[in-house]
Amino acid sequence: MFTMMTNNIPQSTQKELEKLFSKLTPLMKKNAKYMMFAVPLLIISFTNFIFFIFLGGFSEGMLITAIIYAVMAAIGMALFKETKYLKKEIKELELEHVIGRIKDSDIINDYRKKNYTDQIKSEPKLAIQTFISFLQEENDRKNIIED
Repeated sequence: MFTMMTNNIPQSTQKELEKLFSKLTPLMKKNAKYMMFAVPLLIISFTNFIFFIFLGGFSEGMLITAIIYAVMAAIGMALFKETKYLKKEIKELELEHVIGRIKDSDIINDYRKKNYTDQIKSEPKLAIQTFISFLQEENDRKNIIED
């Protein structure tokens, strides 16, 4: 998946992005699994519960069925809530890695580092694009120094 996204990115940038994604992959897999179970549980339980209420009505023998649907909905909601928490954790880990990598750079001057970190903090949704532009600038400066 990652290699399809990075066909025209320099090798050094690809390596840095692979480091980032290797940190994020376990959480992303966990998030996908939770979402894969949460959505069907919610849809099935709410749909059946609505049909149960409006078409079947309550009777003494149906109480167990209602409880089962309620438990399914509760589990689905809990998993869905956990996916929101995991998404937040993934974003925080991504920002932490990117900002740490920018601060650790010896090639870029402190003024440019501050610009990049400020830009990432002000627009966290564009952190990867900003990180890629940082890596490209760092790679360009490294090539100039080597020549």
